[in-house]
Amino acid sequence: MRHYLLMGVMALSLFVPKLAAADYHVVSPDEIDLGELEIENNGDAVFDLRPDQVDANSFTAELGTGLTPWWHSELEMGSARAPGYNQPQLITQAVWENSFELTEPGEYFADLGFYFEYGQSTTAGRAATSNEVTFGPLIEKDIGRTTETVNLFVTRQFGPDETTQGLDLSYAVQSRWNVWAPLSPAVEMYGDAGVIGSSPSLARQQLLIGPVAVGVLPLSELGLGHAGQFKYELGWLFGATPASSRGTLRWRFEVEFPL
Repeated sequence: MRHYLLMGVMALSLFVPKLAAADYHVVSPDEIDLGELEIENNGDAVFDLRPDQVDANSFTAELGTGLTPWWHSELEMGSARAPGYNQPQLITQAVWENSFELTEPGEYFADLGFYFEYGQSTTAGRAATSNEVTFGPLIEKDIGRTTETVNLFVTRQFGPDETTQGLDLSYAVQSRWNVWAPLSPAVEMYGDAGVIGSSPSLARQQLLIGPVAVGVLPLSELGLGHAGQFKYELGWLFGATPASSRGTLRWRFEVEFPL
């Protein structure tokens, strides 16, 4: 069933006309959360005084759950401020996110999944942005006490306000040392190579690398009920190329409740 699902999603992807800056979060193929409701906030804020980077930020509010043992779905509203002085904070997108678990954990050499996202622009006029579809594989492997996760995504813009044509390639990597559930150190890397077939030089690509703290705590330990858990990710990403912001604070906070 999962193999047919993968072929179907990939076939659909071929018919939809890039990857907008994705949330700074590396998606695990095993994040299904069946029987749980999750409320999530992702965000990032740029710390860079250059005019083409200054004051940029983005935030999302998300609601999600596992629809089946192998399908997790989320609805998201996104807000962002473009780089530059005196730019407005705008509600930019309504997003439908989906991740599919294609293999059982530990079934093969690595755990595999597939990600599919549709983003509908909510902007107009001079601030208008395109609609877009993002899709690609999710790969995860436990090696000793570490968990290595890789996301490879392509994005296609479409609609009257698209700024690029073709498939834009981005990638995200997390290497996490599973020391202690409430606090585990990780290193993450996020990159955007540009449109496939016409990628700019590395110096002109987006590439950020940095340390991230990852943890999960039962809500009972926080005095917030008898069931559910609080998950967080908090990190600092350094720009590794001249085109990247010099520093970016990134966070993700999530509360899960049993249904």
